[in-house]
Amino acid sequence: MPADLDAERAVLGAAMLSASALAEMRTLIDGTDFYRPAHETIWQAACALADTGRRVDAVTLAATLGPDLPRLGGAPYLHQCMSTVPTAANRPYYAEILRQKAYARRLIQAGQRLAQMGRTEIEPDLKAAARAELQALIETDTRGWADPVPLRTVRAVPPFPLASLPTWVRAKAAAVAHEAQTPVDLPGTLALACLATAAAGKVRVNVRPRTGWSEPANLYLVCALPPGSRKSPVFSSMTRPILAAEKQLQEFMAPRITELRVDRKAADEYAARMADALAKASPSGRDSARFEAHAAALAAEAIVVPHEPRLFTDDATPEQLATMLADQGGRMAILSAESEIFEVIAGRYSGNPNMNVFLKGHAGDEICVDRKGRPAEAIDDPALTLGICTQPAALAALAAIPGAAGRGLLARFLFSVPEANIGRRETNPVPADPAAHTDYAFNLSSLILSLRELTEPIHLELTADAALLLDAVAEDTERAMAPGGALAHLTDWGAKATGAMMRMAALLHLAEHFRTGYDRPISQGTLAAAHALIEYYIVYTLVVFDTMTTDETSDRARHLLDWVHNTGVGRFSARDAFTNQPRGCFPKMSDLEPSLVLLEQHGHLRRLPAPPTNRLGGRPPAPVYEVHPNLDP
Repeated sequence: MPADLDAERAVLGAAMLSASALAEMRTLIDGTDFYRPAHETIWQAACALADTGRRVDAVTLAATLGPDLPRLGGAPYLHQCMSTVPTAANRPYYAEILRQKAYARRLIQAGQRLAQMGRTEIEPDLKAAARAELQALIETDTRGWADPVPLRTVRAVPPFPLASLPTWVRAKAAAVAHEAQTPVDLPGTLALACLATAAAGKVRVNVRPRTGWSEPANLYLVCALPPGSRKSPVFSSMTRPILAAEKQLQEFMAPRITELRVDRKAADEYAARMADALAKASPSGRDSARFEAHAAALAAEAIVVPHEPRLFTDDATPEQLATMLADQGGRMAILSAESEIFEVIAGRYSGNPNMNVFLKGHAGDEICVDRKGRPAEAIDDPALTLGICTQPAALAALAAIPGAAGRGLLARFLFSVPEANIGRRETNPVPADPAAHTDYAFNLSSLILSLRELTEPIHLELTADAALLLDAVAEDTERAMAPGGALAHLTDWGAKATGAMMRMAALLHLAEHFRTGYDRPISQGTLAAAHALIEYYIVYTLVVFDTMTTDETSDRARHLLDWVHNTGVGRFSARDAFTNQPRGCFPKMSDLEPSLVLLEQHGHLRRLPAPPTNRLGGRPPAPVYEVHPNLDP
């Protein structure tokens, strides 16, 4: 059977030379790893001495062994074991030899038992017996290993709180999710974006009336799903009523716009003629001509031709978006089934990040628009809404925008990254109740058109019970941002979480009461529903930030771990790993070391002790690593 008696003696000698050597080796081996029974007895006695806090040396060990000492080789044998070890520093290498020899013996024994099972067929279930035998063999190799710590934080994610949505919105989201066989998170998130498109700029909720804190009703929402998740048809179904309402507004305004455009043209032409008359007037008639010219010019300027109504766009430069906000009274939404807007923010056209309009459009801060040929315009209370469907990979592009985190752009987004159900979908689902679609289309269009008529935003208040719930939620959120809290590393996002909850509460209140009168206070039940929604987005936002904020070492470590999983290697040298990695990921050998250290710190790998060497000069051997026996792909 495989054994190395010299290594066994070296282990015993190292244990007698150093208490720390014994403690370290006990994490790697136990008495059953010794091939010679006498060595196992000596080892057990040494461990028993150490457990009592007594010194382990040849004298105390001999006294402890007592009458058994002669059959174990006597006191001289103990001194002989010590003399075989020039230094206890090589103890991990000797212990590793024992561990490997012991594993080889167990492997042989397991093979003999498996062969015996196959010959005799006495086991009623040979496959189960073989699996149990192999599992027992694997478990014997996990000594000294802790459970691996994931490189990425694993968070339990909640289901989308569909019950928080008003009845007609909930029915639509459930119907679309069923018919498209997609997670309800996608239509649920888009429903909130559609409600924000309807209400933004027309509604505010008074959070703290005494301090003047109020929140608008616009939101920045992103739902990410992998390709093939049917994002486009879901997006089209949820946003179609907005497109229909926009078209209706345009048709309604078209005659009036045409009339005013004709009136303005005529007024401009008349003002131009009066200006010519002023230029040609005689000195005696100049005052009268001046009065007529000024009056004509002022009359022309008084005729304002409204812009064609627009509710949303799916792609626009930041400059064009600012112009659209100015043209539409400060209200605009970007709703898109793709993520091109992230590239626009990153500077697709200008080459430099341009996020000013997105920062101010969310907060409601004044935006000044200067356009060639027209006077500067100030948008006092801009309300920009974003509802974006994208793929998870695009979130990294959003995080990579220079300044996106530091200037607070990322802190304005609510993220949802549900698990795709591809492979588990019904291929021919029964159509949902058509009323779910017609009610949603009618109610959303009605909400848009009714709010459009408002000239000043309405301000919603809270009931007394809702205000108490708000106090409790705000306190919990504040504590979560303290050191050690769930939001301690995302204080900029956490600082906006309560405001985002109040924005959603306003939207839920409007959707619930737009027919029966939304001038009533927001109830505690509505605020509780908004709280369930913000709790959902908090978890997924944490998941997204865990993914987006990883450093280069973590990314490389995951790449290296993928190689370990894909190859099934159990032991490898650093040089082997470097040779098998793409140079784009690990350009130099030195680039590999931080990732190996990180994987070792997380318990995925263990660096094996280097053998003793007396070589002078030359390149040292590459370190060898062992993979955790129970490492799951």
